[in-house]
Amino acid sequence: MKKSLSILFLMLLLLIWGCKTTTEEEKPALELAKEEWHLEEATLSGRGVVSVSGASVPVSIKGNGENYDMTLDFGDMDQLVTAAGSFVFDVDLIALGFTLQNEKIPVQGVEIFSGTWELVGDQLVITDNEEAVILEVIDYSDNILRLSGEIEVSDFERLQEDGLTVSETNIEVVLVR
Repeated sequence: MKKSLSILFLMLLLLIWGCKTTTEEEKPALELAKEEWHLEEATLSGRGVVSVSGASVPVSIKGNGENYDMTLDFGDMDQLVTAAGSFVFDVDLIALGFTLQNEKIPVQGVEIFSGTWELVGDQLVITDNEEAVILEVIDYSDNILRLSGEIEVSDFERLQEDGLTVSETNIEVVLVR
C-alpha cells in the first residue's frame, strides 16, 4: 500500500512537471523603422462640461476618424518620425444622451506625429520642441500597431469657443504596414 502511494505520488509529480502551462507566446521586438506605416483607424474619447443657460452640464466627447490618407515613417538612424497626409475626426459632443454638436475636425499627421521617437518599455515617446507625446503600445505584430494615449486639451480650442471646457481626451490609433 505504501509502495503504491509512493508510485502514485511520483506519477503525480511527473505529470505536474511534464505539463507545460500555456502562456502567451513571447512577441518579437517591435521594429518601427522597418517600413512605412499607414493610419487605418483613429478614435477619440473624452469628457468635459458645457455651459448651458449658466449651468454646467457634463458632456462626453466621441470621435471616429474618416478619410484616412496618412503615412508615418520612423527613421532608423536619426530617430525622427515624419508624417505625411491627414484624416478627419467626426466628433460628437453628447450630453444627457443627446448630441449637442457634431463637428468634422481635419487633422494633419504632423500635428500628432512629429519629432524624435523612442520606445521606452511599452510606450512610444514622441518629442517635438521639448513637448512629449506618450502613447501606450496596446498591441503589435509585424504588420499592425495599436497605440493609445492622452492628447492635449488645447487641441480642442475650436470647440471650447462654443462654451465647452474639456477635461480629458484620449486617442487610439491603429497603424498598418
